[in-house]
Amino acid sequence: MVMLDIDAGWQSENRKSEISVVIAVLIGAGMVFLGYNAHIDQSQALDNPENVTATVVDTGIREETSRRGGADYRPVIEFRYTYNGSEYTSNNMYPGGQEPEDHNLESEAREVVQNYSQGSSIQVLVPPERPQEGFIKAEKTNNGLIFIGVGFLFLGIGSYRFLKQRYL
Repeated sequence: MVMLDIDAGWQSENRKSEISVVIAVLIGAGMVFLGYNAHIDQSQALDNPENVTATVVDTGIREETSRRGGADYRPVIEFRYTYNGSEYTSNNMYPGGQEPEDHNLESEAREVVQNYSQGSSIQVLVPPERPQEGFIKAEKTNNGLIFIGVGFLFLGIGSYRFLKQRYL
């Protein structure tokens, strides 16, 4: 005689739902953590950076596949500088290691790169507590705050689904 457990299907579905809640909460917490760290890194790098002369050693354009399915172009400027007797090489456009903005057109990225010819001297900013992270532009990006916002969105969705399963 074969016994059929009607509740087994429901329990399996409930288990999948619990796993998706845990995944949403973990992704949300991770994104909040990463976003917070990126935001703090930028803030600390902008606290008291020192102005240093650097030499551009290489320039280029990195082509990446965009989320839209097309191509994005990112300018890359690599520079070498000396700080407190040590030599460093960096390609940070912004503080905290944040990437330069992507451009939809290669010509837009090329315009940025043309401002930095190989072998030329440029002024860069060096955070004294992290001299290996010299950067060109003293501008904050919103990347950290965007990560925090999306992370809280995932946390909210996961929390809502958890509360809905347990109490509603």
